This record gives sequence, C-alpha cells and structure tokens, in this order.
Amino acid sequence: MKSAAEDLVNRRPVWEALSDLFLDTDISFTYQWRIDVLAASPYSIAELEDILIDEVYPICKYNLFSVAGEWAGFDLTWLEDQIRRRLNFSLRCFHAMNLGRITVPLWSEWQTTKAGIAAARRGHERISE
Repeated sequence: MKSAAEDLVNRRPVWEALSDLFLDTDISFTYQWRIDVLAASPYSIAELEDILIDEVYPICKYNLFSVAGEWAGFDLTWLEDQIRRRLNFSLRCFHAMNLGRITVPLWSEWQTTKAGIAAARRGHERISE
C-alpha cells in the first residue's frame, strides 16, 4: 500500500468515512454512505483496517469520550493535517503501542462496516459480470 502522502487522492475520502465512526451521534444514518465510500476505495478490507488503526483512530478516538454533545463531523482540513503530522512524527516507533491494534478489530461498529464493505463489493462484482 502506498504511503498516505503518496496517495492523498484516495486517502482523503477514506479518512472522512472512517472518521464518521467516531462521531458521538447516531452513525447509522450515514452507514450506507460510509460503506459506499469505503467499498469504492482501492484498498482491501485489511488495508482499510490498517488505515483506521494507524491513521484515523489515534486522531479521532478521543471524540468517543467527549461530552461536547452531538455534532456533524470532523473538519476535513484539520483531520488531514493531524493525520499527516502524526505520520511524520520523528519517533514513529511509539506508534506500535497504539491501543487501536487491540480494540478496533473487536469493535462491533467496525465489524458491521467490514461486512457491509464486503457485501457491497460482492454485489458490484455480480453487476460487472
């Protein structure tokens, strides 16, 4: 998989869709949009999970514990800036201690999203044939 810096055109919509998982509102309303964006991306489900764990989770996880109330989403310029700054951090060895490596694969919302991506891609394959 290309680095984020080399693949911003494909990464940006994926970051936006994955950040949607961290909103403190009912994200079921955006489920189909999220599935459509992620299924249309060039990334495998395993690569999407890596992007979620290594790029989006470290920036957005704190919003799940926020008491600021319901809101519409992350500012995409801010999100990209935060992700790119983290990826350029000189002490990247500390990224391996990301708790998301344990929690994200077990997260029910991510499990549901992965299943939706797989189903959407299977459906697209049938239509293409």
